[in-house]
Amino acid sequence: MEEQTNRTPNRMEQGETRVDDLHLDRVVASQPEIGPTPPDGGYGWLIVVSAVIYHITVPALLSLYGLIILKAIREEGHEDNEVLKIWDVDIALVPVIALVIRLLLESWCRAVVKIFHMPRFMALSGLCLTVAGVLLSSYSTDAASNDHIVNTFSGIFAGIGCALTGQQTEVIITHYFREKLTMAQRIVRMAPSVGNCLVPILIGYLCSVYSGDVVVMIYGAIIMQNCIFLASYTRPIYIEKVLRHTYNMLRDAVEDEDEVIFSNQARKSEAERKNNEPSSSQGEPSSSHNNMAVEEDGTDVVVFNSKKNAKEILDPSIQYRENRPASKQSRFSSDFSTMYDTGSNRFSSDFGSLDINTYARVNGYQELENIDRQAPQPLYRETTVNAPTNSVVFAAEVSPGTARRTASLKKNFFTITNMLKDINFYLYALLHICTTFSILILGLIFPPLIWEQNPSMNIWSVSTLIAAAHGSALCFIMLCVVLPKSINEKARLCAAFCVAGAMGFYGIAMSSNKSLLVVWCMLASFSTAASSILQQPLYNSTLNEFDTTATMTASNTIVAIFIMTWSLLYNYDYKTCFLTASILQTVTACMFFALSFRRRR
Repeated sequence: MEEQTNRTPNRMEQGETRVDDLHLDRVVASQPEIGPTPPDGGYGWLIVVSAVIYHITVPALLSLYGLIILKAIREEGHEDNEVLKIWDVDIALVPVIALVIRLLLESWCRAVVKIFHMPRFMALSGLCLTVAGVLLSSYSTDAASNDHIVNTFSGIFAGIGCALTGQQTEVIITHYFREKLTMAQRIVRMAPSVGNCLVPILIGYLCSVYSGDVVVMIYGAIIMQNCIFLASYTRPIYIEKVLRHTYNMLRDAVEDEDEVIFSNQARKSEAERKNNEPSSSQGEPSSSHNNMAVEEDGTDVVVFNSKKNAKEILDPSIQYRENRPASKQSRFSSDFSTMYDTGSNRFSSDFGSLDINTYARVNGYQELENIDRQAPQPLYRETTVNAPTNSVVFAAEVSPGTARRTASLKKNFFTITNMLKDINFYLYALLHICTTFSILILGLIFPPLIWEQNPSMNIWSVSTLIAAAHGSALCFIMLCVVLPKSINEKARLCAAFCVAGAMGFYGIAMSSNKSLLVVWCMLASFSTAASSILQQPLYNSTLNEFDTTATMTASNTIVAIFIMTWSLLYNYDYKTCFLTASILQTVTACMFFALSFRRRR
């Protein structure tokens, strides 16, 4: 009894440890899709810090080019009654083209990132392309320079680099987090607001000391320092070890057929085997050893200890039949005439003695019914041979490759059809247009607009005002990080953010007071940043019925076409740009609020 009482806690402790060890990391499975579990922290937080530093410096390129445009206009000279327009300085083409290229290539870059699995190489390659585009744009910082080719290629290089590094960052964060993934993504999406607060102060100081081309090159060198942090992008250890070693062990175990044992008989030791080998080599019959082995355990089946020197353990009756001198027939023949005779051979193919009328007791052979009337049909044949009309999917002349391509096209067609029928797709695309356009206008055009309405201000004072406005908005943006993962009222929350943005952009266009500009810019910055942060959970929650890649590609294409068409259609003045952003915010708010009353699916 004492032993039983002592064993009970030990069993409970073992049970507890076994429950604690039930993780997918320790499961050997034939399909790697079921595991393992991301660590949710550890080295992943270093990845998040590196991504935050990258998103502080690179998205702030809009503020850089906005202050460079202001510096070029001030150096050229500006009259009091002159209305400034977006294409007065040709370098404004760089951020617009970079944004359009990034939107068009994000889905392709995401596919490349997932195919090659080289996070450090992809991230650093994108960073080098971004720096190359920034440095190339330093040749057209003057207001008099109108080199469209240089600015176009600068925007293309910067757009490709931002798309590649940005998608690599999003993918690698999902490898390190699962439970805390939403928080990590929100922290990264909040980083551009920190950049909008810090970078204008740095650029304003550099613009007051150096010329425009030197400022651009210095900031390109600052962006290049991200290579130190992006070098930390690496695949998680659990992917390297578990997927590469644990699943390979399973594969090797399945493919290794050198030792296949199906026997209940205890193995002999190596010494006993070595002692028996000389006796067999001296010419003694091996049947005696086999009989001894069979007497020990009669439940043995065929055992192959190895492919080399394999021996077969036979049933005694079969062994007697094989060894008797009366049996002159070989073990393997093609005569099934004596299939039910215990003294006959085991293998044959003659069904002559089988009663055809008793085929019903054999379930799997339906063709035996007409075996005496027609030639036997092959057991395995293609589905298109002698098949009834309209009973197969593909015709007999269609190759397997053509069938796969046809099925893939049909799948993509159904995916696009379902996407276009879903109202959530249009809501996401509308929010994407509103947020992207607002971020572009607020970063690129707000600095020269402040100076246009207050010509007495210098570049340093303008950059300080911008930093104060974004810093005030950052206090409210930080609250978005602690929002719950699943927000039940996403539509109404987005509507509230868009209403605040509409007020901010309309106030910027209509007021010239410095204090009011800070307040309106704070509302606009808070709205765009909060909508961008909320865009990720909204994207994850509404895209559960159709393919993510198709939705991402379609929405990015719509936004890119809208921005490119709007920017090239007419040379708008600065106030018109902010009024357009205010109208977009208002329309988006109305749509989300109206559709928040629909029945939830």
